[in-house]
Amino acid sequence: MPEDRRRAPLSSELAQRVVDLIAPTISHNINVMDEHGTIIACLDPSRVGSLHRGAQRAISERRRVLVTTPEPDTSDRPGANEPLFIDGELRGVVGVTGSPREVEPLARVVALTVQLLIAQELEQDVVSRRHTEARDLIASLSSGTVRAEDALARLMAAGLKPPWSLALWTASAPRPDGGASPPSPAEAAVTRVNGKGSQRAAVLHGALWVIGSGRTPAPNALGLSADSKHAQTPLTDDVETLLSHAEESRALCRYAALLPRLEEPGSWSREVAVAVAHLPRRSLNRMAARVAPLTKGQRRTVEAMASSASMREAADTMYVHRNTLLQRVERIRATTGLDIRRPDHLTTLHMCLYAETALGI
Repeated sequence: MPEDRRRAPLSSELAQRVVDLIAPTISHNINVMDEHGTIIACLDPSRVGSLHRGAQRAISERRRVLVTTPEPDTSDRPGANEPLFIDGELRGVVGVTGSPREVEPLARVVALTVQLLIAQELEQDVVSRRHTEARDLIASLSSGTVRAEDALARLMAAGLKPPWSLALWTASAPRPDGGASPPSPAEAAVTRVNGKGSQRAAVLHGALWVIGSGRTPAPNALGLSADSKHAQTPLTDDVETLLSHAEESRALCRYAALLPRLEEPGSWSREVAVAVAHLPRRSLNRMAARVAPLTKGQRRTVEAMASSASMREAADTMYVHRNTLLQRVERIRATTGLDIRRPDHLTTLHMCLYAETALGI
């Protein structure tokens, strides 16, 4: 049984919701008493808060108690009182008012029903709390304001030990403003991930985030489609590195088109994508305009040069002769004024292509 469920007292709000749900189906009054025998839910509001002697006996003796003749000066009424066990722990008592022998069989059924409903509600509360804690953790890590020691304390409190990794998933198409939109099964994935001990997930900044100890789950384990966009960081033991990854991921959510598709990651550069994501929109527009005249082949040439160690390797990647590559390089220089044989010029044009992608051009 989860520790947070075991320590949490049975709330009157939860018990009253259950009583209100069951009461219309039977012709008898239902009471729910806490582990001390105090009535916390009843159809008669005037009885809430009073001690129930029959319930106290049921708790102390851990068995069903029938009340035939109530004790003087008590709020007890004739009926049957069944101990309420949740996950094997005595949490209170359920009482059904009426002729004891008549309601005795009914009391057992009602108690089992109450146990089931309360257990379901408590489990839902635990799940909701996990979701809230996961969201707060990820929001803190990606905020850019949390100190490393505080981040480490939060990770340890969540049971997430190093090495850590962080993954981000978005839908294939960004929002009209370019921001991230979560993949359709994101909420189901959050529920699935937060039920496990070594991972935490939340939908934040328009994306599905998963942070955890060790590798984050594979996309198919989360039910995500191949056209989703995805970025995952390498494992790290350093909390400062993890914080930088989280801040970078938040920046990428501003321009979700920068994220690669699961089905075709290609030669995506996280560093270039993050750098472009931090730029003002006017800068992105200016940079995109610089590469607007380039043909598709010339764009592929820039990308091949950026991901290759030499001209020969770039030519092999594109399946062209080295002389053909040189001709394309000259055309790119004539069009943009930048010679991609120079590392600084190549970096500039590479970032311009990413700026174009960020804007969805």
